[in-house]
This record gives sequence, C-alpha cells and structure tokens, in this order.
Amino acid sequence: EKRMVRKFSKGTWTAEELSAGRSEIGAEVTQNLLKLGPTFIKVGQLFSTRIDIVPKEYIAELRLLQDQVPPFPGEIAKSIIEEELGAPITELFDTFNITSLAAASLGQVHVATKGDLTFAVKVQRQYLRELFDVDLGQLRQLAGFADGLNLQAEGTVLDRNCQRDWTSVYEEMKVLLYEEIDYLNEMKNCDEFRKNFEKTPHIKVPQTYPELTTDKVMCMEFCPGLKITDKARIKAAKIDIEDLGTKSAQAFLEQLCRHGFFHCDPHPGNIAVEQGRPNPDGTFESRIIFYDFGMMKHLDVETRKGLVDFFFGLYIEDDVKEVCDALGRLGILRVGPDIDRIAVERVGRDFMDRFQQTLQKGAQWDDQLDEKAQKLILRERRRKLGEEFLTINADVPFSFPATWTFVFRAFISLDGIGKSLQDNYDMTRIAQPYLKELLDLKDGSAFKTALLRIGKRVGLRPLDISTLVTQPRRVRSVEDTANRLERGEFKLRVRSLELERMMERTKMVQANTFSAVMSGLLLNTGICLATIGSGGTMSRPLSRFLFATAGFVAMKVPYGMWKIKKMDDYLDTFGLKKN
Repeated sequence: EKRMVRKFSKGTWTAEELSAGRSEIGAEVTQNLLKLGPTFIKVGQLFSTRIDIVPKEYIAELRLLQDQVPPFPGEIAKSIIEEELGAPITELFDTFNITSLAAASLGQVHVATKGDLTFAVKVQRQYLRELFDVDLGQLRQLAGFADGLNLQAEGTVLDRNCQRDWTSVYEEMKVLLYEEIDYLNEMKNCDEFRKNFEKTPHIKVPQTYPELTTDKVMCMEFCPGLKITDKARIKAAKIDIEDLGTKSAQAFLEQLCRHGFFHCDPHPGNIAVEQGRPNPDGTFESRIIFYDFGMMKHLDVETRKGLVDFFFGLYIEDDVKEVCDALGRLGILRVGPDIDRIAVERVGRDFMDRFQQTLQKGAQWDDQLDEKAQKLILRERRRKLGEEFLTINADVPFSFPATWTFVFRAFISLDGIGKSLQDNYDMTRIAQPYLKELLDLKDGSAFKTALLRIGKRVGLRPLDISTLVTQPRRVRSVEDTANRLERGEFKLRVRSLELERMMERTKMVQANTFSAVMSGLLLNTGICLATIGSGGTMSRPLSRFLFATAGFVAMKVPYGMWKIKKMDDYLDTFGLKKN
C-alpha cells in the first residue's frame, strides 16, 4: 500500500493504476483470510465496514466475506440436516433448495418450504469446532505476545494511560465463539432478542422452530430483505436512508441501555432492511431485519446503570464528576489512592468542553480535521494540560475490560454501516436526542430523575440537605484534624511531579555514568593484564574476557543517552522543559 501510494504521489502511477493495484491486493487479502479459516474471516468482516479508514477497493473485496464465502456442497448440507433431525429431507420439508442462499464463515443458509411456511435453514460447516481449536490456539499465543509487548498507540485503547489484558479479551472471545456454533443457544438468543423488540414495529426478528433445530442445524422464518449497505437498491425501493441510519443507531443504544442484551456481530451480512410505513412524500420508513444471533452478550443491571449515567453526564448534565463516577462503575476508570482523580477530571473537563462545543455548533470532530489542524489542537492541549497528561500517563488510571471489546466492535461496525449510507453520518449526534428518551432508566423513573435534576439546580437534593444538617460535625472534624496536625500527630505527604521527573532523569544519568566508568575500568584492567601481567597463564583469556565485558557495558552508554533524549523529547511534547 505504501509503495503504491508513493508511486501515485510522485506521479509515476495514475489514479486508475492505484485503484487496480489496491483491488488486486484486496482480492489477495480476502483469499488469504478465506484460507486461514472462520476466525480470521470474522476479522475481515469487521474491516469490511470501515469505509472511513479502509480504501474503497479493499472494501469491495472484503465485503465478499459478509455473505459470499464459498459454500460447501448442498448434498453435504442435506446429509447433515437428515442426520441431525433424524428424518429424510422429503419428510421434513415439502421443498428444499439444494443451492445455498448465502454462505458465511460458520455455515450456510438454504431455503425450504412446508405448507404455507417458508424457512431459512442454517447448516453448520463440518469440523468447525476442530478448526476453532486450532485458530484459537494461535490467537492465544498472539494475545500473550501483545500483553508482553505492551503495544501502545496514542488516542486509542492502546494509549499508555490505559491498562490492557489481551489474554482476558481472548478468553471472552473464546467463550462467545464457542457459543456461536451452538445453534440451540442461538435459538434461545433469537427468542429473547425478538421479545425485547416485540413492541418496536421498525425492528423485525425471525421466528424460530425448536422442533427443527439442533446444535448444528437451525430452522427460522425466512425474512428476505435488502442488504443494509446496498445503497442503490435501498434508494430504488424509496426507503428513507436518513431514517435507516437513525433507527440502526437507536436500536443498538436500546439494546445496550434498556435491554442489556446486545448483538455483538452487527456486520452488513447480519442486517437487512425492508419497506416500513409509507411517508407523505412517497418514500417509506425503514424496517430493520436482524439475522444471526450466535454472538450475543448480556450486561448486568449495574453496568447498564453506569452506562446510562455516563451518557447523561456527558450529553445532558455536562458533569465531569458524574462521568468519572460512571466510568468507575463500568470498570474503565480505576479507583484507588494511587490515582490522581483531580488530574483525570481536569483532562476530562477539557475533552467534554470541546465535545459540547462541537456538538452544539455542528462543527467537525478532531479526527475529521486535516493533519495540520489536528497537530495544532494537540499542541495547544498539551501546553495547557501538560502536567495532567504526564500524571495520567504515570498513574495509568484507565483499564480496558474484556466485556467492552464487543461493545466497541459493534459500535465500529454500525458506524461503518452508517458512513457507507451517508457521507455526513455521525452516530454521536444521532444518539443525543434519543438518550433523552431513556430518562426513566437513570433513577428508576423519569419523574424521579426530573425531580433530582431540579433539586440539583436549586440545592434541595437529599445529598444537599444531608450536607446542611451534618455541616457542624464536618467543621468540628476539620478543626480536630488541624489541631492534631499542630501537635504533630499527622504528617503531610506532598507529591511533587517536577521532583519525580527530576529524580527519574537523574537515575538514568547516573546509570549511564556508571556504565561509562565501569566500561573504562574494565578496559584499563584488561590493558594492564594484557601488557604488564602478560606472563601469567590466565592473563590472556582473562584480558579477553575483560575486553568483551567492557565492550558490552560500553554499548549501554549510547542506549542510555537515547533513553534520556527520548524522555526529554516526551516532556517537550507537553511543553515541559527537562530538569
């Protein structure tokens, strides 16, 4: 990719040649993912939605992984169905299409009929569990390697201020993947998902048939629809694309915040759309159809409450303390005496101010600006909050819980789908009005939440009244603490960030100096031994050993100087001078 872009930038390649080269690489990558098996196909499916970060030529090839994976022979599917359901195919169905309707990484779908009913029969690929055992063994090694390497990338979950446990992420993914190849579990998930949305007319979930379902064969209602990323056919069907983008985002927020049961794999092969209610202008509202319920995840009540509190603190209340408290309940912000909460809140306040400003003015987000503007904003932010950024990077207050891996993955997939439908798609802005409808989830009822918000503004919350009543005792406690300080019963501990940085740099300089002195001492000893003491029997091998050791220690000197320079450059990025 870099080589092709460089040729295009220099003018040696035309735009057509660049596009053809990318298509060729995309096809090769797609074929390699197919050869690697179902686990890696799912990785390709994730990237196939990222039209904002992956060139369109790659997207065109990777989209084949969504529902056009090479199928296995229909006769094999027929034999699997007969073996699993214990009856000939002619007794089970009136008609059975031997040609698959769609094929994916884990199985394929055939259309069958019986009486007035039309079924989508999902058949699992052979030896899938054995393939998973091999692929997951490789991913386990990769997760351990990532933990040992401590990968870092600023501004992402790989930022140095975020703790990561890729082995836990792997274990979480392993559980979900093995659940996904159990079609009895998928049927149960489908029934629960359908029940959650039974009063939502713009969401359609297929019916299931337990008598025709086993752990390797699943029979569902046949619900045809237009692929959610097929913009041309959606427009031809006169379906409101803006309405579709809004409803898809709202459906996912509903799953997370209200139901606590969400679809972990919403790639375009698992979501379709059909005409809903007609609009006055001749277009139709969208009706979203969900498929494939093998990879689902529950969120407990406390996690849902923390998520709702986070959204309200960010969008509605604009309260950094409430946001940080919610992140603590979600396990994303660590809590403890080793965390400088004030620094976290100051940095959070800066981010929230820019978030609200961008949201209200309809301006561009930071990642939508050109590279020069992004660097200017980053430089200004570091100049203003340099000390706080350094404290956060040193304390590592954030963590990356394994559960949220699949929430982020689903958000990424849906955001990619939205951007493929609308150039100006922005899930952040779409979510804002919908979150106000979740008012009843914050404190148990919308009325209670409204009263508490009014009480917060006028100072009549239970917390405020409690503070008023207990104020005399608090003053007495402060006075007692001050008196004990005067008597020397307490000792203050003051943290000096400048002193900590100075001590760290001094240790590095001292270690470098020690290496230089030790290298010189070993070299001189070796020279003396090779010249003055050359008559001894062990002088020759010993002098060689000293020369080699001196060389090894001397190599640490330039490495130490590089570490010092790296530290100075790091401090300089935050507008702080070296100590």
